[in-house]
This record gives sequence, C-alpha cells and structure tokens, in this order.
Amino acid sequence: MESPRYMCSHLVRFRTNAKESVVNLEEIWATGAVVEAEEPVEKGSRAEIRTEGAFFAGDVTEVERHEFGWRIRLEFSPMTPWRPEEFRPGHLLEI
Repeated sequence: MESPRYMCSHLVRFRTNAKESVVNLEEIWATGAVVEAEEPVEKGSRAEIRTEGAFFAGDVTEVERHEFGWRIRLEFSPMTPWRPEEFRPGHLLEI
C-alpha cells in the first residue's frame, strides 16, 4: 500500500551536484517529494532537502519544465523517510 501524499507549500534548502538553492516543497509523502525550482537538475542526480532540523536524501526521478520553472520529483533514501511527527510542512493537505 502506497503512503498518503500531501500537498504543501514550504521553502526548503535543496542541494544537488554541490549547488544549493531555496525551492518550494510542493508535495511530500513517506518515500518522496516534489519541489518547484527556478533551475533544472539532471534526472538521476543525488539530492538533499534540509529544513528546520529535517533532512531528506534521495535521487531525482523526474524533471519537468513548466511556465514558472521546474518541477522536480525525488525518491527518498530508505534511511531518510518523511515522518509527519518529525517535520510538518506549512499548509499540509492530503491529496
């Protein structure tokens, strides 16, 4: 059974290929997330999300261009799953 997915809106630090930027966390679930960024990243890249004491690492699985930037999907490492009791993004809404 797939874990519930949540829409949210929360600024986070996003790091990949030794480059760090601030992006908007748009969706999150136990094993992954979607962020909106101004710059593209390469599919298959290792990436990290950091915010308010929370840390998630994983791989970029999708990169999609749209009119406001780039939608980037990550699959988290099994070592860094998301748990709502440890980090709760702003405007959390189950989809």
